[in-house]
Amino acid sequence: MKLTTFSIKRPVAMCCLILAMIIAGINSYRRLGLDLMPQLDIPYITITTDYPGATPEKIEVDVAKKIEDAVGSVNGLKHIRSTSEEGTCTTELEFKLNVNIDVAAQDVRDKLDQIINDLPAGCETPTIDKFDINTRPVVKLTITGDQPLDRMYDFAAETLKDRFSVLDGVANINVSGGENLEVHVIIDRRKLSAANLTVNKIIERLNAENVRIPSGRVKEGDDEINVTFDGEFKSFADMGLLEVGNTKDHRIYLRDVARVELISKEKRSLAFVDGKPAISIDVIKKNDSNAVQVVNNVKAEVNRIKKLGIIPSGMRLGWFFDDGNYISASIDDAWQSIIWAVVLTALILFAFLHEIRSTLIVAVSMPVSIIVTFAIMRVFNFTFNNSTLLALGTSVGVLVTNSIVVIENIFKLLKKHKRRRRAANEGALQVAIPVVASAMTNVVVFIPIALMTTLVGRYFMPFAITMTGATLVSLFISFTLTPVLASIFLRRNMPIRNKLLAWYSEKWEKGYGWLEDKFDNSLDAMAKRPAVPLLAVLGLFLIVVCFIVPRVGTSFFPNTDRGRFNIRLEFPIRRNIDATKRKVLAIADRIRQLPEVKKTMSMVGDVYGNEGQATKGVYLGQIIVLTSQKDERSLTQEQIKGILASEMKRIPGVSSTINTASIGGSESDLEMQIFGPNLNVLKATAAKAQELLEKSGMAREVQTNVRPRKPEIRISPKRTVMQELGLSSEIFGNMLRGNLEGIKAGTFKQDARSYDIRVQFAEEKGAGQVKDFKFMLFKGIPLNIDVVANVVEDTMPVMISRAEKSRVVDIYANTVPGVSLGELVQYLKEHMKEVMPAGYTMRFSGSAESMKEAQADFAEAIILAILLTYLLIAAILESWSRPLLIMFTIPLGMIGMFTALWLSGQPLSMMGLMGAIMLIGIVVNNAILIVAEARELNRNGMHADVAMIKATKTKFRPIVMISMAAILGIVPMAFGTGLGAELRNSCGMAVFGGLISSSLLSLYVIPLMFIQFTRRKHHVGDDDYWLREEIKPHGTSSRLRGRTRRGDKRRRRPRY
Repeated sequence: MKLTTFSIKRPVAMCCLILAMIIAGINSYRRLGLDLMPQLDIPYITITTDYPGATPEKIEVDVAKKIEDAVGSVNGLKHIRSTSEEGTCTTELEFKLNVNIDVAAQDVRDKLDQIINDLPAGCETPTIDKFDINTRPVVKLTITGDQPLDRMYDFAAETLKDRFSVLDGVANINVSGGENLEVHVIIDRRKLSAANLTVNKIIERLNAENVRIPSGRVKEGDDEINVTFDGEFKSFADMGLLEVGNTKDHRIYLRDVARVELISKEKRSLAFVDGKPAISIDVIKKNDSNAVQVVNNVKAEVNRIKKLGIIPSGMRLGWFFDDGNYISASIDDAWQSIIWAVVLTALILFAFLHEIRSTLIVAVSMPVSIIVTFAIMRVFNFTFNNSTLLALGTSVGVLVTNSIVVIENIFKLLKKHKRRRRAANEGALQVAIPVVASAMTNVVVFIPIALMTTLVGRYFMPFAITMTGATLVSLFISFTLTPVLASIFLRRNMPIRNKLLAWYSEKWEKGYGWLEDKFDNSLDAMAKRPAVPLLAVLGLFLIVVCFIVPRVGTSFFPNTDRGRFNIRLEFPIRRNIDATKRKVLAIADRIRQLPEVKKTMSMVGDVYGNEGQATKGVYLGQIIVLTSQKDERSLTQEQIKGILASEMKRIPGVSSTINTASIGGSESDLEMQIFGPNLNVLKATAAKAQELLEKSGMAREVQTNVRPRKPEIRISPKRTVMQELGLSSEIFGNMLRGNLEGIKAGTFKQDARSYDIRVQFAEEKGAGQVKDFKFMLFKGIPLNIDVVANVVEDTMPVMISRAEKSRVVDIYANTVPGVSLGELVQYLKEHMKEVMPAGYTMRFSGSAESMKEAQADFAEAIILAILLTYLLIAAILESWSRPLLIMFTIPLGMIGMFTALWLSGQPLSMMGLMGAIMLIGIVVNNAILIVAEARELNRNGMHADVAMIKATKTKFRPIVMISMAAILGIVPMAFGTGLGAELRNSCGMAVFGGLISSSLLSLYVIPLMFIQFTRRKHHVGDDDYWLREEIKPHGTSSRLRGRTRRGDKRRRRPRY
């Protein structure tokens, strides 16, 4: 290899090159950001259409269906879902991952423009928002104090929002817990009636008089002067002087029939911190921003605000939670795992080499490879996150593999009295093929990851590229830096001067010699009857497949203990906001009695939810629970959630779900949809599914989005009467709306602020006020509402959900501890057939759908990885048969992988499947070394079978070193317990178990498979003298003559 020869001839030049690469890596390290997850661009678009006063049934027909039909033909659309609630319609569009979200948004906008005139009168223009999973709140701040809630909300929404929104990396600021201030024109019914006026007249006058109109320009000499008509109200007093009517005797002003106040809108959401009223401020980061840096920017701004004294007296700006601490702690723990992996790997190298120089020569390849990989990560604009750090952590033990093989061969040549430089050069060249083959198998298995089209494929893309980069760098180091250092520092005979080290060396070699003798003898014994041990291994494989694999469940991603989770609460839909508030605060108070709970934030009216769940409504509540960190408490997060789930069951009149957000945005473990045309049938089927889940013992917190119908007072016009009175439905509807909710009538500007003007009647309590409503005709005749309309008490649905242009109900559930998502899904597939009506269908969504898609993608990736590995080995070894033998190590790795997952109680998650793909590239490495050595011995005249046995024994030491380094290197990832370790454990455990089984079994299976295959091919009997006589205890053999006991007839020697 010219690269190695150049490196040894020009060591200074090569060292300068590597130092330059290290400097680039260090420089890149300083610029790489920190984040929890890699950047995942999920193309989601949300269309929100407000239709004030409309029922869900009317919105479904007049809005939802029309929007679905319009946007259903947009290219790349994967799923479409609509939710019709009182007064609003939300349409969610999920696109395929390869769709450009900006192009899709423009296509959606164009489609909506074509039907905008078909939407009903009174329906507002649809708004389009692009959704991104990464644009999540990274900081939650609070405003508390003894000031009125509307003043605190106004300060947060108008002052703090502006300051935080301009910070680097911030995408948006969401303020909740209050409502915007409005100018309310509150009309006295009796005074309005006495003045023979209508609410429409008031609105008409406000809109007509509160105007500012540019009138043009005039010239004066060389100057140009603008002329503006400014009729806008300057004060509430000015507004009160507006003439709204007159009689023969006097004029009627607005102040005569109404009062003007600056107050907040009707409160539909509230927030509380530890039971005290608060305003919640969510800081949402941009998609490509560094989460930790955004948190630091917000902290700095909070300190500036406090120093400048911007916060009004009686208000306090508090810090509720942020993702920065968790991300930093999780990343720190991952780095600790990597450092421990390096240390353990170096220790095992020292244990075998028991010499500092050779240990350092090999061990230096680990930090150098990792540091240089930082530069590759920088090129691809990656961050330090769970995906990239998992790649670095799992690669540590693998990175030294190449250098171990190279240094071991150089050492062997030095003992043959080769000069150092020559030994270094020839030693690297002799193992070039197996080393390159081993390294490239670690690379090609990640090519299928680049072809994955699912969300999981996007998540693991940084993993694959980081792992590939680290492997290629380590390959470069093993053929440049390793031989250079070996040629400078290694000696043929390096006496051990330290007595303790000498004693250790003697004991180690004695113990290792005993182990090697035992292995040699056992291999010789098995070689005489290879079928027996091979059948035993086959039996072991079948036991694992038949008994262990079914007991290893499947899941999407492991749940992580972040010390934070949400409790979603739903009360009877008739509840008003005050009743809901009392219940939510009482529940939060009970939760804070747990010693593990640090603080809570209670939300009323505006909550998180799964797809298809209501997120706004005064009957909804939510409690964000913050606990102490996992290393500061004895209970796990799942145990705390279990305690609270049991507590929630004992509270009457509330339905609760305890959720933690997962990758992909799902709040619950299971989400299932049932499709059909009839709401009553859907409701009954959902109830049966809910009962089925509750009785299974496999699920908890089972809910559906089916709710009882909500009370409604329905007013329908008596058209004949209205026509005789000359009263239109529009005028009458506006009168009614002004009587209850109020009607917007322009804006009021004060300084740099702008407030909506809302006209409404003074509020009266109770449903009876509707029947008592009186209004004035144009002739000043007062009439009761029942004269011109029928008033009927009725009910209406709270929400109507649609998916894929069909009505749908959703069922949500969390798995109980010990049950995997895959097991629960399989249970439902088997039992839902009994309850599904004809013509109705079901589908799993959320994490279950993502898991199914990812499993199919991983299945293709694994098959392709195996095929690419085979083709690569075939191309390097120039053989079609030898790679087949090497590929038998893959099922050997699967034995240990599934056994380790089963023993550790971990389901096979997507992280575990990633470990399986890694194993395909790793487990073949030992077999490649054996086969390459056997081929070389066979070319030098040794019988193929004997060469295989000899090669296995010769490579026993480097294989044990490589295997132990790889296994110990993965231990911190497999058994770590720090923050975020749950994600690393699954992958680490899969690789850990696979490495143990493949390393141990491949030392026997590979040579025995070859012997069995060769014996059958050449019809060689069990008593052939070459097998019985020439395999010595330590692998030595005499020249083969090709004769058998049965005669002198020569047999052509099998070639490898």
